Amino acid sequence: MSGMEMQNMDMKTMGMLQKSSMEAMDKMNKAMMQGLMDQDPDLAWMKSMAAHHQGTIDMSEAAIKNAKDEDLLKEARKTKEDNEKSLKQLQAKIRKEK
Repeated sequence: MSGMEMQNMDMKTMGMLQKSSMEAMDKMNKAMMQGLMDQDPDLAWMKSMAAHHQGTIDMSEAAIKNAKDEDLLKEARKTKEDNEKSLKQLQAKIRKEK
């Protein structure tokens, strides 16, 4: 969805999943861009991806809180768990590289 389309969305008509996901994506995008500003290309990538994993965790949590379908809930839980693991690994590598 383009920025213009997102600006035209009416927050009043959005459900909690949409609102929570949009907030998570906004936070994630800002953190990813900030991470990319590191002068070290390896750290820049790792920091950006760490933000991406955190955004996925946040969006998965929104799905877990709002979804009704059991298969979707299962997938959201698995996605959250997988990304928490990946995030911890990246954070450890980032600490080691600093």
